[in-house]
Amino acid sequence: MMTEPLTTEPLLLEPRVHDLVAAQPADRVALVHRDQRLTYGELNARADHLADRLAHEGVTLETPVGVFLERSPEFVVTILAVLRAGGHYVPLDPAYPAHRLDLMVDATGTTVIVTDPDLAGRLPATGATVLTPGTDPTPASSPSPSHRPRVGPDNLAYVMFTSGSTGRPKGVAVRHSGVTRLVHRPGYADLDGEVVLHMSSPSFDAATFEIWGALANGARLVISPSGQASVRELGALIREHRVTTAFLTTGLFHLMADECPEALAGMRQLLTGGDVLSPTHARRFVEAAPGCRLINAYGPTEATTFTTTHPVTGGNDTAIGHPIRATSVHVLDEDLAPAAEGRLYVGGAGLARGYLGDPALTAERFVPDPWTPGGRLYDTGDLVRLRPDGALEFLGRADDQVKRRGFRVEPAEIEEALRADPDVRDAAVVVRGEAAEDKILVAHVVTGRLAQVRSRLTGTLPAYLLPDRWLVAPGLPLNPNGKVDRRALRDLPDASPPPASPPVGEQPVGEQPVSEVEASIAAIWRELFALGDIGRHDDFFELGGHSLLANRMVSRLRVALGVEISLSLVFDHPTIAEMAELVEAA
Repeated sequence: MMTEPLTTEPLLLEPRVHDLVAAQPADRVALVHRDQRLTYGELNARADHLADRLAHEGVTLETPVGVFLERSPEFVVTILAVLRAGGHYVPLDPAYPAHRLDLMVDATGTTVIVTDPDLAGRLPATGATVLTPGTDPTPASSPSPSHRPRVGPDNLAYVMFTSGSTGRPKGVAVRHSGVTRLVHRPGYADLDGEVVLHMSSPSFDAATFEIWGALANGARLVISPSGQASVRELGALIREHRVTTAFLTTGLFHLMADECPEALAGMRQLLTGGDVLSPTHARRFVEAAPGCRLINAYGPTEATTFTTTHPVTGGNDTAIGHPIRATSVHVLDEDLAPAAEGRLYVGGAGLARGYLGDPALTAERFVPDPWTPGGRLYDTGDLVRLRPDGALEFLGRADDQVKRRGFRVEPAEIEEALRADPDVRDAAVVVRGEAAEDKILVAHVVTGRLAQVRSRLTGTLPAYLLPDRWLVAPGLPLNPNGKVDRRALRDLPDASPPPASPPVGEQPVGEQPVSEVEASIAAIWRELFALGDIGRHDDFFELGGHSLLANRMVSRLRVALGVEISLSLVFDHPTIAEMAELVEAA
């Protein structure tokens, strides 16, 4: 028997998010980045000027505009201008390889790209018009704001790409109604006049909450410098600018709760999401920062960032909570009947239009809503339990998809990229580890030329999709059905083959530490990687290191050797020998 879904009030006619920004007091500070500040008046003036230039280039209703910029005030100005011109923005992360960027530009049909002179040379040759604000001439004439196209709630605001099980990234087409319902009068958080941290990648949908959640509510947006920051550097930024609200991916939240919870103690509200929240870390934070409200947030990109939220008041209560406004959630069994435990379906104003250029996948995942004539539900693929109090608890996935450092990862996409390599006969990728900060991707590759395969994959996939560990296999184990036995792969010994041999004349990989500092660093690495033998010229990232693990290493160095190393330097000095030189210099 059909029952009513969990739901919140519908979204009525509301202002568009770029109009909400325009309505803020002109003299209030809107953006802070390093020593740069922009008031709302300055932000709106710059966005209006760029919107006119975009209109002069033919940008109108639903025109895709690529934004190839680092996290910066220029990025914020540009996406605001794109919305004012009637178009929708396509974030193009400068950290992505050219192959990935080319796929994104081609999939969206982008003909205009905004970037800066320093980055313009790294753009793939797409034939798109490239604008560099501050260097291009001002158009002689362009439409006034009153003549700009009227943007409605169903028009596109942006297209964001996620990992795809078919081997190609999926472009999620997000509507204005999704953004408005996320940030206008949000009941899950108080954003009016707050100081909000923006540290997410522009290509990660948490940036939607950070940027528009702040600017639609007259808050001050503190933009973290581009690149990676250690937890200590992040804590210093929070204290320096007196940040009151932030979103941290689950893995980073766990790390902050472990390493420096005091840096978060002065905040008023902290949102976390992207993976399963650890009760231990939640309890540790609640005890260390009793004045800060901890909110567990859940939601797929296809439903515009957040679907449900839950205020965490006790260490063991890590539910994903209740739907935010203008959102409905349904727990359904295999026959699509309501159930206490089952698959989670999401409806309401937050739903994306679908997957760009893929009507078949859109029809498969966005199904008709039996409760709402003409409405749709998105099949999240997540398994949940409905508690007696109406809150949802996350149980796991119905497929192989995982979250890694907040990003969605489809192992099938990595496998397809590997199988396309001429030196790979077969490949399988499995996930090991349970905690958000400990999950690693292990690639089992049937090849005789692993070094070349690894190098080529780096030029194909973004960093969050690259395997942490690599194992050369003579073949892949199969189950009785003839499919790859992933359980057997997960049970294999977890060891990485040594990196490729260095050129003639360089020190061999595997050489033992030659000083006490190098020995101390090697001991930290053996603990972090659970490996017995590490040489002074081994590469931290080739052994499976990533930003969260690098953060832990920096913290261990501080305790063991009494030095503070910037996280960015780890990326530039990834071997024990190079790192020891940094420590000795410090």
